[in-house]
Amino acid sequence: MPVGLTAVAEPNSSGIKVIVVGLGLGGLAAAIECKRKGHEVIAIDQQKELKPIGDSIGIANNAAFVVRRWGDGIVDKRLQKIIAHPDIMGMYDNKGQLYVNSDMAGYGHGQGYPAHRGDLAMVFYEHAQEIGVEFRLGHRVTEYFETDTGAGIVLGDERITADCVIGADGIHSKARGGIIGTDPAPHSSGYAMYRAWFDSKDVAADPASSWILEGAEKDDVTRTYLGPDVHVMIGTAKHGKEIFWMCTHKAVQDVYDVAESWSFPGKIDDALEYIKDWPILSKIEPILRKTPDDRLIDFKLLWRDPLPTWVSPKGRMMIIGDAAHAFLPTSGQGAGQAIEDAATMAICLELAGKDQIPLALKTTQAIRYKRASLMQQIGIETRDGWHKTDWEAVRKDTSLLEMPRPSWIFSHDCQEYAYREYGKASECVRQGVPYVPHNIPTEGAYHRQMDFRPPSNVAVAV
Repeated sequence: MPVGLTAVAEPNSSGIKVIVVGLGLGGLAAAIECKRKGHEVIAIDQQKELKPIGDSIGIANNAAFVVRRWGDGIVDKRLQKIIAHPDIMGMYDNKGQLYVNSDMAGYGHGQGYPAHRGDLAMVFYEHAQEIGVEFRLGHRVTEYFETDTGAGIVLGDERITADCVIGADGIHSKARGGIIGTDPAPHSSGYAMYRAWFDSKDVAADPASSWILEGAEKDDVTRTYLGPDVHVMIGTAKHGKEIFWMCTHKAVQDVYDVAESWSFPGKIDDALEYIKDWPILSKIEPILRKTPDDRLIDFKLLWRDPLPTWVSPKGRMMIIGDAAHAFLPTSGQGAGQAIEDAATMAICLELAGKDQIPLALKTTQAIRYKRASLMQQIGIETRDGWHKTDWEAVRKDTSLLEMPRPSWIFSHDCQEYAYREYGKASECVRQGVPYVPHNIPTEGAYHRQMDFRPPSNVAVAV
């Protein structure tokens, strides 16, 4: 019996056993959501210990719907202690001229969770442990397999079987080839990024850099500076206690054979080389120079074209999140769409039942595929708009610089939608006819509308 939108099923009551491989935010969300819907879960990661690595990330209002329901609001309360509190993002040219203070609708107070991705992951992990998710850390999956009645993985000499396997191991997924039978090589997006996140004490101690902290004790603020084929984003977090920054630039070398990795150290002089001619350099360089040597990452932005399917041939294995659909940072939705995948998948398994696992996973794909693909496109459009800015057009319409915040993205409750649409979508899958989703704009509608409005009880600065 389905438990519905907010209720939590009795542990293991569905009779469905799920293996989740990869424990980033998407994999942790998959483990939590499956457990909440009464499925037995084994969660596996090759790391011996989950650690808070990474830098800035934002879970927007649409994915926050899911997280707010965990633990009757307990997880939301924990997250309030670690998130940034941005109300605006200032959009500047490389001379330092402000064009628009874009409100952070969808990410601001009471709406989303902008934070350090590692801190977010630790809160997710803590909650997953509390609700009884079984973890197997320090294990590398060497094989994926499925039959008509089950699926599983091989860990060394051990074979683990379940009703289905979910691969959530990121853009460099090893699950992808084992699950869908193909693993197309990534290719260069044409861009790379320097990323950093660190304590603000040294920034605060220097008058040349402390300006970034003005007012941050009340509201964190992000500033984005735009130049030809490069943009620099600098922001505060935790009411000014921490600083993050990133510099996205056109790649000057072939990065086809270079992997995305959190372990490639960057050099501050190399990062500054991309903005050495900026008039604003003297103001922002003192901040960037405070970056500790071990906190700067040189991160290559690779790309994978949309895959033909996320589901295995027999329908008992599926990839989700970045393993299925890679996002550029300018989408603002990478983690959010992984969470939407996870929640939708858990509900489809609940509604289909143990005897119809392939139908559940194929229906998940039917519901999610076009929505995720369109948001991938938005990330490319936003990057190009920032790096190839038509400043004459911007002077007439400053909204051209703002991150798009359409209601179809930010107001969407993927769980409510999954319960409502499962019947229609699953029937289309049964009949072998296309499902027409309603979680994207109607055909011909403008997909970058700025029509999202926060709940009336949430204040957003303009």
